[in-house]
Amino acid sequence: MLIHPDETLDRLTSRFNIIQKRRGHRAASDDTLLAWAAARACPDAVRVLDLGSGKGTVAMLLLQRLPGCRVIGLEALEVSHDLAVRNARLNALTDRWDPRLGDLRNPCVLAGESRFNLITGAPPFMPVGRGVMPGDPQRAAGRFELRGGVRDYAEAAARYLAQGGKVVFLMDGLELSRVRAVQALSAVGLSLKNVAVVHPFPGRNPIYRIFEASAGLGSTTELSLCMRIDGKSGFSPEYEAIRRDMS
Repeated sequence: MLIHPDETLDRLTSRFNIIQKRRGHRAASDDTLLAWAAARACPDAVRVLDLGSGKGTVAMLLLQRLPGCRVIGLEALEVSHDLAVRNARLNALTDRWDPRLGDLRNPCVLAGESRFNLITGAPPFMPVGRGVMPGDPQRAAGRFELRGGVRDYAEAAARYLAQGGKVVFLMDGLELSRVRAVQALSAVGLSLKNVAVVHPFPGRNPIYRIFEASAGLGSTTELSLCMRIDGKSGFSPEYEAIRRDMS
């Protein structure tokens, strides 16, 4: 497998390696947390759709954690889709993982596909024009709403979700992002079931919020977890357990 000079080959889990851009969007804790929450929400998922799938980090984590599932990853950025295709081949996953190039806002992009038990995504959270646009296209696409935001992700999820299926989105920890995510899911008829609020360590503002939603009414449960014991020590026992579970 050809690795380009601006790429690295890294260990993702005990079974899988990942090709990623040296200075692009790298595999990180948000991928692990999203995949963990999704596997927890729908452990029996057979058909999974990963919206804005990028190079396939979340898809690969779910393929290892849920051995009975198959994943379609939908990605609009060609450079990220190319990485996903090569990562699928590198890890001999082409029979279970289908990375596709397409814009999730296009209602025809998955025409003819059956609906999905589990849909995941990490929508970009910054409107264009607010903040400094990164020069790297992967970083820009992950942060800025260049091809839509959480409302577009929610509309796509509602379009493709099977009866009884689950939607799991990860957003940044800002209160505004929480409000926008809840409004977007509600607007398409999805009810919020669980929220995981992720703090870097106790006493600090959250860095991520993970939203689990499905059709139908119900109450919302909130879970709070810290990634580290404090600002100087290593990972907390709860985050270590998540890392072990997903690796």
